[in-house]
Amino acid sequence: MRQTALSRRRLLRGIMGGAVIAIGLPPLEAMFNGHGTAYAGGAPIPKRLGIFFWGNGVKLDRWVPTATGAAWTPSLALEPLTALKDYVSVVSGMNIKTGNERGHHAGCVGILSGAPMVSQPHPNSGYVSTFSKASIDQIAAAAISQGTRFRSLEVGVSRRVVTGEGTTLHYLSHNGPDSFNPPEYDPAKVFDRLFGAGFVPPSSTTPPVDPSLALRRSVLDAVLADVADVKSRVGATDRVRLDQHLANIRSIENRLTQVPPPPPPTLSCKLPLKPGSFPDVSGKEAIEERMKAMSDLIAMAFACDQTRVFSMMFSGSVGSTVFWQVGATSGHHDLTHNEAGNQPMVHDTTVFTMKQFATLLAALKAIPEGAGNVLDNCAILASSDVADGFAHSINNYPIVVAGGAGGALKYPGVHYKSAGENTSMVLFSLLKAVGLPLTEFGDAGGRVTTSCTAIET
Repeated sequence: MRQTALSRRRLLRGIMGGAVIAIGLPPLEAMFNGHGTAYAGGAPIPKRLGIFFWGNGVKLDRWVPTATGAAWTPSLALEPLTALKDYVSVVSGMNIKTGNERGHHAGCVGILSGAPMVSQPHPNSGYVSTFSKASIDQIAAAAISQGTRFRSLEVGVSRRVVTGEGTTLHYLSHNGPDSFNPPEYDPAKVFDRLFGAGFVPPSSTTPPVDPSLALRRSVLDAVLADVADVKSRVGATDRVRLDQHLANIRSIENRLTQVPPPPPPTLSCKLPLKPGSFPDVSGKEAIEERMKAMSDLIAMAFACDQTRVFSMMFSGSVGSTVFWQVGATSGHHDLTHNEAGNQPMVHDTTVFTMKQFATLLAALKAIPEGAGNVLDNCAILASSDVADGFAHSINNYPIVVAGGAGGALKYPGVHYKSAGENTSMVLFSLLKAVGLPLTEFGDAGGRVTTSCTAIET
């Protein structure tokens, strides 16, 4: 089919209640040139999925544990996880098999979606890319977040991220090509979203009802004719992107028009104290303080069943986070390329990052739930955009899996040393662990039909 060029300012237009309305379109190819256990009430305790991501890899010689199986002991880099070792499995030796067209970009997309990246025109920057498929948090959210106030929660810790190389490096959570869910970096704003207006305290049995709900009409219904017109003028890829865009709008409308359900009947759900925003002080980011606040908010959001999926961009791919807490004075990406020798400072930043990951796991473990705690019912992927930042490698990938997923993941955890298997197997395991009835996962070189059974029960 011949594709018609569209202006990037093209809007979907219609009439609703006598008023003209307009909805923006997502970035389409047609806009570019040719280069382009159970609760008391009997309901099962929900399973949750999370992503903890940091940029620029690790030093593998100090990352991979020596022993394998349940008898593994934390390596130098993983030492901060010692107290939580039973909840942690380490997977080493796996490779990303979706290609390595561009360092950082390819690994980021591969480890979060099991699919190849999409290279895009980049006249004004060194490189631009986006995801070809949804990241696993959004795959899980579509299946396990039904009935919660928020489909998923996206947060960030260090703001020093790359913004000029497409959506891949700028954002963690993706619905598909050029469709992303931006993280919130201010804990006070995350609190307002989760526990501000619309939050039903645990003591309440009847949520407030908005009398205008019955009068509301979907804005999408008003532009259906224009949607059909646009679809007739664009190619197959753009039609997929348009459908994703409209599905996201419909999801937002549903959240706005549905009365939020009361939280699960657990004494652990309570209104937390509102944290501060933790601004930079003398140019230094308050990373530990922001990380603690975000961790506590995620943990309570799970306990109150506000959401069942989160993604946390602790530091960005190719990010310029200055880990002053360990003595660094330059941005992290530059440090991984410029530090001489065996890069002791780069290693120290990894240890610091694992300390922050431990903060998140400890916050989840601290909240009782059923016969255990919230972490018992989580499946969390922790990984990066490359194996080694200096080499831009995507083999022997650094992967940590945490939580029990309601008994679906190994407890105590293990170290599984692979002989070059596909990293998508781990993503497949996590999605299965939270209840998705999949028989395969991934796309192209990332497609797998078997999961990483070594970390499953």
